[in-house]
Amino acid sequence: MSQSRGYLDDNPELESALDWVQEWYHIPTLLVLLGFMLWNRVRNVSNFVVDGEVLFSGQDPWYHFRSTMYVVENWPATMPFDPWTYFPNGTASGQFGTLFDQVFATVALIVGLGSPSEQTVGMVALVAPAVLGTIAAIPTYFVGRRLSGRLGGVTAVVVLALSAGTFLQRSLVGTYDHQVAEGLLQVTAVFAVMVAISVAERDKPVYEQFGERDVAALRDTVGYSVLAGVAIALYLWTWPPAVLLLGILGVFFLLWLTIEFVRGKSPEHVAIAGAVMMGSVTVFELAVINTLSITATDHSLLQPLLALSIGAGTVFMAWLARYMESEGYDRNLYPVTVGGIIAVVAVLMAILTPDLLNYFVDQVLRVVGFTSSPSATQTSVGEATPLRNPGILYRYYGLALFVAIAGALYIVGKQLFDRDAPAEQFLMLVWGAFILAASFTQIRFGVYLVFPVAALTAFVVGRVVKWVDFSADDGVEVYQVLTVIVLIFTIVGPLVFVSPSAAAVGASAAPGGEAQGWNDGLDWMQENTPAEGAYGTGGDGSLEYYGTYENRDNYDYQPGEYGVMSWWDYGHLITVEGERIPNANPFQQGATSAANFLLAPNESQANDVLQSIDEDDAHTRYVAVDWKMTNVYGGYNGKFFAPPRFYDVSNVSATDYYRTIYTNPQTGQRFKYRTQEYYNTTVVRLYEFHGSAVEPKPVVLDWRIAQQNGQQYRAPPSDGQTIKSFNTMEQARAYVENDSTAQVGGFGTVPSQRVPAMEQYRYVGSSERSAYESNSHNRGMLVESQSIGARFRPATNGTCSANATTLPLNGQTFCMPEASADLMSQNNPAWTKIFERVPGATIEGTGPANTTVTASVRMRNHQTNETFVYRQQAQTDANGDFEMTVPYSTTGYDKWGTEEGYTNVSVRADSQYQLTARGTQNGSPMVFTGTTAVSEGQVIGENETASTVDLTPLFERQPNNQTTTNESSTDDALTNETATNETSNGESTNETATATSTETATSTPGALTEPTQVQARP
Repeated sequence: MSQSRGYLDDNPELESALDWVQEWYHIPTLLVLLGFMLWNRVRNVSNFVVDGEVLFSGQDPWYHFRSTMYVVENWPATMPFDPWTYFPNGTASGQFGTLFDQVFATVALIVGLGSPSEQTVGMVALVAPAVLGTIAAIPTYFVGRRLSGRLGGVTAVVVLALSAGTFLQRSLVGTYDHQVAEGLLQVTAVFAVMVAISVAERDKPVYEQFGERDVAALRDTVGYSVLAGVAIALYLWTWPPAVLLLGILGVFFLLWLTIEFVRGKSPEHVAIAGAVMMGSVTVFELAVINTLSITATDHSLLQPLLALSIGAGTVFMAWLARYMESEGYDRNLYPVTVGGIIAVVAVLMAILTPDLLNYFVDQVLRVVGFTSSPSATQTSVGEATPLRNPGILYRYYGLALFVAIAGALYIVGKQLFDRDAPAEQFLMLVWGAFILAASFTQIRFGVYLVFPVAALTAFVVGRVVKWVDFSADDGVEVYQVLTVIVLIFTIVGPLVFVSPSAAAVGASAAPGGEAQGWNDGLDWMQENTPAEGAYGTGGDGSLEYYGTYENRDNYDYQPGEYGVMSWWDYGHLITVEGERIPNANPFQQGATSAANFLLAPNESQANDVLQSIDEDDAHTRYVAVDWKMTNVYGGYNGKFFAPPRFYDVSNVSATDYYRTIYTNPQTGQRFKYRTQEYYNTTVVRLYEFHGSAVEPKPVVLDWRIAQQNGQQYRAPPSDGQTIKSFNTMEQARAYVENDSTAQVGGFGTVPSQRVPAMEQYRYVGSSERSAYESNSHNRGMLVESQSIGARFRPATNGTCSANATTLPLNGQTFCMPEASADLMSQNNPAWTKIFERVPGATIEGTGPANTTVTASVRMRNHQTNETFVYRQQAQTDANGDFEMTVPYSTTGYDKWGTEEGYTNVSVRADSQYQLTARGTQNGSPMVFTGTTAVSEGQVIGENETASTVDLTPLFERQPNNQTTTNESSTDDALTNETATNETSNGESTNETATATSTETATSTPGALTEPTQVQARP
């Protein structure tokens, strides 16, 4: 007897207390863990309420909020069809408007006493993921408990509570998405299946008992199997692609029934449980079927047919086992027979239904295929991308991941050598293997991974504790205590101390600048553009926002209803926050059309894209873009990389638009320069130039081809001057002609060639929030500035001078001179900018023959008080006549607002159009000028008359060469800026430094990664 046992015998009170702790320790432990999980997930809830408005994190939560609001307005019905997205088609999404939305709509109705406000529904939606994430600890505990008792259950919850992985990230406050419900319901369904098959193994039901109606013998097996079917159905009702679990269970039954028969046991018992639960799933799915097609994204024939096939397969395998046993066949022939039957079925499908077979193969590869060549969607949708860095799994799960793998290997060994190994342990093995494969294939499936990791870790802990015989009844030895302590620190230590910790992830919960930047701009759109159905006519609009619309393939939009073009990421925001209809949405519907428009290299092609999707009486009227859509730095949240993957007008890739120069390949320091194709894209011409013509500057980007480890790469030139400045464009182009590794411009907003003006797109409004409020935007801008030698410096006392641009970055402020800032971003970068598609106004006039006429007008955005100059050009004919189309008006704004069915524009002219041209008078060079007004009615097509102007000499040249100035009004800034087509801006040129970057990076030496640190340049 150990000394501890003797001590307890001498102290009965202490022994009684230890007995109580041993009996009830799990209750307070679980309460503490649950409390931490809930607190960690909701503690930042105040970050999501800005000026009384609820904001969400990510994109899908916005559409879930809309789906939930629809249920609140039409309880308990869900939205059958939504014309408020994917213009001009509308859509029905089987993954939204599900049980998930119904549950929380019901909660909101209860909280709101039957009539909740949008604010109330929003607050319920904010905290819903945190509550579900916390509740997930309950089935996790019971899974662990089934494997290793109460200690195993507590261990599983500890792993769940402290893991910083995808499930925690998807269950934070504000992440109102079905993924957290998926995790909860999958682990609940797996637990229910564990119970059902364990009861079947215990009671050993057989087919004859059904014929004899032996209810008492069958009650538990059938009852628990039906409950398992209910749990699986709830998972499917929340997320139709949960057929993933059906596939996992199908493989489990196939393998387990085979293993059981080969080792001399009857597979019939577990087969009966499988048949009953899958039959239940079939019935429940038939009750909610929406389409008679085969698709995983909606309640279709796929779910009930797959469940029915698995159930029928278990029955067949049980029958086959009986038959082979009765006929005396060798049991080792059973797997060969089953495999042969499956092969024959596959061949028949390949012959008779090849499309169906290809669909199943494609779905399997998309989910568990370790995709090596992902599609455009998979490489552009964050959650669908493959797991490229397996090391992140250690950061999320610590050593618990390896403990779980050890547990899986132990189960494999036990199945090989223990004839009585339980089925539920083998289920854990199959489940964990499939979820791990799925997590590598698409990172979104990482939301499930914590559960098999927690369960298998619990299994190992239970085995270790059993092995050391840790029991107070027999006394406690030192080695036993040390073993348990080592085990605890092995599992808990890395989860707590390896970054990111669960606490750190919880503390980071916030809606992010994107939600606020777009919310700001879309509020402007909602208030200053006509309601859907009122464009061109005025009124309140005809499309009911929470109306019920019959499911159909294509919605017939009415006159006055219109679309808003943007990248698909922002479709749900446009629907919910702007209450307008996006052409593309995060379902990736319309993604190709959006890419074709945004990357269109000229206005004609951009118009063709819209005309190809518009209806006869309903058109795309607006374009919404943000700074990320033109930003080429994916590591800094830029999204320009994505549209080339969807563009299908021609074969393009990201390298057609931007390429990389490595300023320090050892540290991975680099920046990306742009080709002229980048500056010609519609999205850049809109966001960066506001549709104005832009001239190149006499600056050259220079590099050389270097080599490292057998690979060539672009590096700064030998003289260290990446940017070279010249006095004239002729000098700059001459340098480039003699240097194949150089180009004019190609950084910031400096093109290599002239970018023509747009005629039918005008800047009308924006968010008040600036891109300069984004750390990611500023970091990318500073990194590029540093790499090319553009000047900036840390702020003195945290502030910059009036003529410098302020760039905050992680608590530090940098100041960039205006000249450098203008090179990097020609116009003040509001976070979100709204453009309108208009017919445009015609300016007709006369001037010198056979010359270029430049029209300029200074515009002011009254949202941000920024100004910019729009420039357009036209060529005069031999008679001096010219004609041009312009999208900006200078007068008549108050006559055409939202009440009349048009835009209440915030971007308005400070002056009339000023036109200039170069000609001759009396044989001498002369500048000709003129001014004209363009009304709002002319721009929007309500007034089809043209504005006219006759250009006159800026001053009269007398025969004796004396001059007299004409009295026509001019804006010196406008005329100076357009005096020539290829003159340098002296101030801008002088501000570009010539030193190469000295930036450092924290990446692995030799790795070519994004730079992560910024150093000021004096």
